[in-house]
Amino acid sequence: MDNLINALQATIQFLQDSQDPIYSHSTVAEIIQQLEEEIVKIKNSEPIDKKRLSFLFGPTGSIQETSIDNGWGEEFLELSSVVDNYLP
Repeated sequence: MDNLINALQATIQFLQDSQDPIYSHSTVAEIIQQLEEEIVKIKNSEPIDKKRLSFLFGPTGSIQETSIDNGWGEEFLELSSVVDNYLP
């Protein structure tokens, strides 16, 4: 689970330097809050919300849209591949 935490934290770092995307369902602040909630769950040995992460990291999801609009689309692909390992 350390790899997942690291990927979520790296995503948050990219998001903190990002502007809200045009086509996202969520603002950058909302995405960060959701990722931080998942990190807390992992650290407390609680089950993660796989549907939430799938929605955020999925194709045309909020994080992908944000990454494309803010110039870190390639980095998103690397981070999402790590997250995908923990999803159904």
